[in-house]
Amino acid sequence: MSHGGRATLFDASRCIACRSCQVACKQWNGLGAESPTPENRGGYEHPHDLSATQWLLIHFREGERADGSLFWHFCRSSCRHCVDAPCRQKARDKRAVVVDEETGAVLFTEHSRDEDFAAILRACPYHIPRRGPGGALFKCTMCVDRLHRGEQPACDKACPTGANVHGPRDEILALARERLSALRLRYPNAAALDLHETRLILLLADRESRYKTGVER
Repeated sequence: MSHGGRATLFDASRCIACRSCQVACKQWNGLGAESPTPENRGGYEHPHDLSATQWLLIHFREGERADGSLFWHFCRSSCRHCVDAPCRQKARDKRAVVVDEETGAVLFTEHSRDEDFAAILRACPYHIPRRGPGGALFKCTMCVDRLHRGEQPACDKACPTGANVHGPRDEILALARERLSALRLRYPNAAALDLHETRLILLLADRESRYKTGVER
Protein backbone atom coordinates (compact mmCIF):
# COMPACT_ATOMS: atom_id res chain seq x y z
CA MET A 1 0.00 0.00 0.00
CA SER A 2 1.27 3.49 -0.85
CA HIS A 3 -1.16 5.52 1.35
CA GLY A 4 -0.79 8.43 -1.10
CA GLY A 5 0.59 11.80 -0.07
CA ARG A 6 4.28 12.63 -0.18
CA ALA A 7 7.49 10.93 0.90
CA THR A 8 11.25 11.40 1.00
CA LEU A 9 14.00 8.94 0.15
CA PHE A 10 17.32 9.25 1.97
CA ASP A 11 19.92 7.31 0.01
CA ALA A 12 22.89 6.77 2.33
CA SER A 13 25.02 5.52 -0.56
CA ARG A 14 24.91 9.03 -2.04
CA CYS A 15 25.30 11.03 1.18
CA ILE A 16 28.66 12.80 1.54
CA ALA A 17 27.83 14.33 4.94
CA CYS A 18 28.15 17.87 3.63
CA ARG A 19 25.22 18.69 5.91
CA SER A 20 23.67 21.10 3.45
CA CYS A 21 20.33 19.58 4.51
CA GLN A 22 20.97 20.49 8.15
CA VAL A 23 21.80 24.09 7.24
CA ALA A 24 18.86 24.43 4.84
CA CYS A 25 16.46 23.08 7.48
CA LYS A 26 17.63 25.60 10.03
CA GLN A 27 17.66 28.47 7.55
CA TRP A 28 14.16 27.87 6.18
CA ASN A 29 12.59 27.29 9.59
CA GLY A 30 14.42 30.14 11.32
CA LEU A 31 16.10 27.84 13.85
CA GLY A 32 19.08 29.14 15.80
CA ALA A 33 22.51 27.57 16.12
CA GLU A 34 22.83 24.78 18.68
CA SER A 35 26.10 25.94 20.21
CA PRO A 36 28.67 28.56 19.19
CA THR A 37 31.41 26.23 20.41
CA PRO A 38 30.98 22.62 19.28
CA GLU A 39 31.68 19.99 21.91
CA ASN A 40 34.79 17.97 21.00
CA ARG A 41 33.70 14.34 21.15
CA GLY A 42 36.44 12.95 18.91
CA GLY A 43 34.45 13.05 15.66
CA TYR A 44 32.99 15.30 13.00
CA GLU A 45 29.31 14.82 13.87
CA HIS A 46 27.75 18.03 15.15
CA PRO A 47 25.55 18.51 16.99
CA HIS A 48 25.36 15.14 18.68
CA ASP A 49 21.56 14.94 18.90
CA LEU A 50 18.27 16.40 17.77
CA SER A 51 16.69 19.21 19.78
CA ALA A 52 13.73 21.58 19.66
CA THR A 53 15.79 23.68 17.21
CA GLN A 54 17.62 20.82 15.42
CA TRP A 55 15.05 18.94 13.39
CA LEU A 56 17.40 17.11 11.03
CA LEU A 57 20.79 15.58 11.78
CA ILE A 58 23.32 13.57 9.79
CA HIS A 59 24.80 10.89 12.03
CA PHE A 60 28.34 9.58 11.51
CA ARG A 61 29.30 6.00 12.24
CA GLU A 62 32.90 4.78 11.97
CA GLY A 63 34.11 1.20 12.23
CA GLU A 64 36.33 -1.58 10.97
CA ARG A 65 35.26 -4.55 8.87
CA ALA A 66 36.44 -8.14 9.39
CA ASP A 67 39.01 -7.73 6.60
CA GLY A 68 40.56 -4.74 8.35
CA SER A 69 39.13 -2.12 6.00
CA LEU A 70 37.46 0.92 7.50
CA PHE A 71 33.97 2.20 6.90
CA TRP A 72 32.34 5.54 7.56
CA HIS A 73 28.57 5.52 7.14
CA PHE A 74 26.26 8.53 7.23
CA CYS A 75 22.58 8.37 8.11
CA ARG A 76 19.79 10.90 8.39
CA SER A 77 17.86 11.38 11.62
CA SER A 78 14.57 13.28 11.45
CA CYS A 79 10.87 12.57 11.77
CA ARG A 80 9.84 9.61 9.61
CA HIS A 81 6.24 10.87 9.29
CA CYS A 82 4.77 7.49 10.05
CA VAL A 83 1.76 6.43 8.01
CA ASP A 84 0.00 5.48 11.26
CA ALA A 85 1.85 7.72 13.69
CA PRO A 86 2.28 6.30 17.23
CA CYS A 87 2.79 9.82 18.60
CA ARG A 88 -0.69 10.77 17.43
CA GLN A 89 -2.14 7.60 18.90
CA LYS A 90 -0.53 8.39 22.26
CA ALA A 91 -1.63 12.04 22.38
CA ARG A 92 -4.46 12.66 24.83
CA ASP A 93 -5.62 15.70 22.85
CA LYS A 94 -5.77 14.83 19.14
CA ARG A 95 -5.35 18.52 18.33
CA ALA A 96 -1.77 18.20 19.60
CA VAL A 97 -0.66 15.94 16.74
CA VAL A 98 -2.36 16.33 13.38
CA VAL A 99 -1.87 14.86 9.91
CA ASP A 100 -1.86 17.11 6.87
CA GLU A 101 -4.43 15.63 4.49
CA GLU A 102 -2.65 16.66 1.30
CA THR A 103 0.87 15.43 2.12
CA GLY A 104 0.48 13.00 5.04
CA ALA A 105 2.93 15.05 7.10
CA VAL A 106 2.63 14.49 10.86
CA LEU A 107 2.64 17.84 12.65
CA PHE A 108 2.86 18.99 16.26
CA THR A 109 0.73 22.00 17.22
CA GLU A 110 0.71 24.45 20.10
CA HIS A 111 -1.61 22.04 21.94
CA SER A 112 1.33 19.63 22.32
CA ARG A 113 2.59 21.69 25.28
CA ASP A 114 -0.08 20.04 27.42
CA GLU A 115 0.91 16.48 26.44
CA ASP A 116 2.95 14.00 28.46
CA PHE A 117 6.27 14.44 26.65
CA ALA A 118 7.82 11.27 28.11
CA ALA A 119 4.86 9.21 26.85
CA ILE A 120 5.01 10.77 23.38
CA LEU A 121 8.76 10.15 23.17
CA ARG A 122 8.40 6.53 24.28
CA ALA A 123 5.70 5.99 21.66
CA CYS A 124 7.99 7.11 18.84
CA PRO A 125 9.96 4.12 17.49
CA TYR A 126 12.65 6.49 16.19
CA HIS A 127 13.10 8.65 19.33
CA ILE A 128 12.42 11.89 17.45
CA PRO A 129 10.19 14.39 19.37
CA ARG A 130 11.87 17.11 21.40
CA ARG A 131 10.35 19.57 23.86
CA GLY A 132 11.01 23.29 23.65
CA PRO A 133 11.42 25.75 26.56
CA GLY A 134 7.73 26.66 26.45
CA GLY A 135 6.64 23.02 26.64
CA ALA A 136 5.53 22.56 23.02
CA LEU A 137 6.96 19.67 21.01
CA PHE A 138 9.03 20.09 17.87
CA LYS A 139 10.36 18.02 14.95
CA CYS A 140 10.63 18.03 11.16
CA THR A 141 7.47 19.31 9.46
CA MET A 142 8.28 17.89 6.00
CA CYS A 143 8.40 21.59 5.00
CA VAL A 144 4.64 21.31 4.58
CA ASP A 145 4.43 25.08 4.05
CA ARG A 146 6.75 24.79 1.05
CA LEU A 147 4.89 21.76 -0.30
CA HIS A 148 1.58 23.62 -0.23
CA ARG A 149 3.19 26.24 -2.49
CA GLY A 150 4.46 23.65 -4.93
CA GLU A 151 8.07 23.82 -3.70
CA GLN A 152 10.35 21.01 -2.57
CA PRO A 153 11.44 20.59 1.09
CA ALA A 154 14.49 22.68 1.93
CA CYS A 155 16.64 19.61 2.64
CA ASP A 156 15.81 18.08 -0.74
CA LYS A 157 16.49 21.30 -2.64
CA ALA A 158 19.85 21.79 -0.90
CA CYS A 159 21.20 18.25 -1.40
CA PRO A 160 23.93 18.28 -4.10
CA THR A 161 24.15 14.50 -4.66
CA GLY A 162 20.56 13.24 -4.83
CA ALA A 163 20.78 11.63 -1.40
CA ASN A 164 17.54 13.38 -0.40
CA VAL A 165 14.74 12.99 -2.94
CA HIS A 166 11.14 14.07 -2.31
CA GLY A 167 8.00 13.39 -4.32
CA PRO A 168 4.66 11.59 -4.44
CA ARG A 169 4.87 8.51 -2.22
CA ASP A 170 4.15 6.08 -5.05
CA GLU A 171 7.09 7.47 -7.02
CA ILE A 172 9.42 7.49 -4.02
CA LEU A 173 8.62 3.86 -3.20
CA ALA A 174 9.31 2.89 -6.81
CA LEU A 175 12.59 4.84 -6.76
CA ALA A 176 13.61 3.20 -3.47
CA ARG A 177 13.06 -0.27 -4.91
CA GLU A 178 14.90 0.63 -8.11
CA ARG A 179 17.92 2.01 -6.27
CA LEU A 180 17.89 -0.92 -3.84
CA SER A 181 18.09 -3.42 -6.69
CA ALA A 182 21.03 -1.52 -8.19
CA LEU A 183 22.81 -1.21 -4.83
CA ARG A 184 22.56 -4.93 -4.09
CA LEU A 185 24.63 -5.71 -7.18
CA ARG A 186 27.56 -4.11 -5.34
CA TYR A 187 26.42 -4.21 -1.72
CA PRO A 188 24.50 -7.43 -0.97
CA ASN A 189 23.53 -6.22 2.52
CA ALA A 190 21.78 -3.10 1.21
CA ALA A 191 18.29 -2.50 2.59
CA ALA A 192 15.39 -0.05 2.38
CA LEU A 193 13.93 0.46 5.85
CA ASP A 194 10.26 0.69 6.77
CA LEU A 195 8.91 1.11 3.24
CA HIS A 196 5.31 0.53 4.28
CA GLU A 197 5.33 2.30 7.64
CA THR A 198 6.88 5.71 7.00
CA ARG A 199 7.17 8.66 4.65
CA LEU A 200 10.93 8.97 5.15
CA ILE A 201 12.54 5.90 3.61
CA LEU A 202 16.15 5.15 4.56
CA LEU A 203 18.11 3.33 1.86
CA LEU A 204 21.28 1.82 3.37
CA ALA A 205 24.22 0.28 1.52
CA ASP A 206 25.24 -1.95 4.42
CA ARG A 207 23.72 -3.71 7.43
CA GLU A 208 21.60 -1.41 9.57
CA SER A 209 23.80 -2.12 12.61
CA ARG A 210 26.62 -0.24 10.88
CA TYR A 211 24.57 2.95 10.79
CA LYS A 212 23.34 5.14 13.59
CA THR A 213 19.63 4.99 12.85
CA GLY A 214 18.32 5.48 16.38
CA VAL A 215 16.41 2.19 16.22
CA GLU A 216 17.00 -1.02 18.11
CA ARG A 217 15.91 -4.05 16.04
